[in-house]
Amino acid sequence: MKPSRPSISPRHPVAVFVGTRPEVIKLAPVVRELAARGVPHRLLSTGQHRELIDPILAAFSLTPDHDLKLMRPEQSLAGLSAALLQGVDALLHQLQPSWVVVQGDTTTVAMAALAAFYRQIAVAHVEAGLRTRVRDDPFPEEMNRTLLGDLADLHLAPTPAACRNLARQGVAANRIELVGNTVIDALHSMVELVRDRPLADFGLPELHRGRLVLVTGHRRENLGEGFDGIFRGLGRVAREGGEEVEVIYPVHLNPKVRRQARALLGDAPNVRLIEPLDYPAFVRLMTAAHIIVTDSGGVQEEAAALGIPTLVTRRTSERQEAMAAGVAELVGVEEEAVAAAVLRLLRDEQLYRRRAVASDAFGDGKSSARVVAALLNADRNSVG
Repeated sequence: MKPSRPSISPRHPVAVFVGTRPEVIKLAPVVRELAARGVPHRLLSTGQHRELIDPILAAFSLTPDHDLKLMRPEQSLAGLSAALLQGVDALLHQLQPSWVVVQGDTTTVAMAALAAFYRQIAVAHVEAGLRTRVRDDPFPEEMNRTLLGDLADLHLAPTPAACRNLARQGVAANRIELVGNTVIDALHSMVELVRDRPLADFGLPELHRGRLVLVTGHRRENLGEGFDGIFRGLGRVAREGGEEVEVIYPVHLNPKVRRQARALLGDAPNVRLIEPLDYPAFVRLMTAAHIIVTDSGGVQEEAAALGIPTLVTRRTSERQEAMAAGVAELVGVEEEAVAAAVLRLLRDEQLYRRRAVASDAFGDGKSSARVVAALLNADRNSVG
């Protein structure tokens, strides 16, 4: 017989786990909503993206109650997973939470949920139900999502398609809540603060040309041949796009990504490789972008909300809503395809105008309130 689970209380708070930059951005509005509603909670950091999450935490005025600081240079997935499982388990033993809240599909998410399952603690999964149905693309995120489909007790889905994916996996309807994506909550609040401020206020370079192509890239499955094609394609854009085109890439801290970026784009004309940005600076740069080229899921969602035409440098996408809305296009990672897609948007004004339309496909900015309401309702009704 499954042991009874404690309800949310000061003795048994909600444990909110973050480990990467996207998790902090997307869970910050949830933490604020928990605080606003007086729900006992603890913010716990695994430190999976050590240098990247500290500025984001500061941007949202958040300080973790515990920080495991588990990341090591060039750490393997197995090494990280083992460290996370042991570290999170020790925290769960200490805190005795009523719920564990996780977001997305990272190794932090999978291991925190697994540790909670081992201790029979209820798990709420924010941004549940995303699927490509290709088990190793993205890698390892697609497998992590599938595991969460079985491990989580409450599935907080961002879109109707995500709800359908969960139902297809066999998740009971009373465990699924359609809430939207909390990244839109975070984005709306940040845009209000930064939109009209000079780029220099954020330490950003002034734009000397008319059209900014903003690039992000970090996906593990793109290492090697994938980034070779992406970066060579961007180099062609810089050479062939005209004098008004400027490419800016805040390069991810992954040493392998940085080596490839420097080797293939370091000497390219009209390309600036800069250090990773904190969230306010990145949002400000997004508002100045003409086109975004990215392999990031969160950036696809943010760009869709802002109405910035986006080219997705991946072979698959679990965010088909952006494609259906017309604001995003899946272009793959081949040099020719990447260059052609960017140049087409730069040269075809009618195409660009059709694509540059804001979409609310990922949320209306009120998702965090729905997340907390669903969590409290599930707690009262003892879901799990």
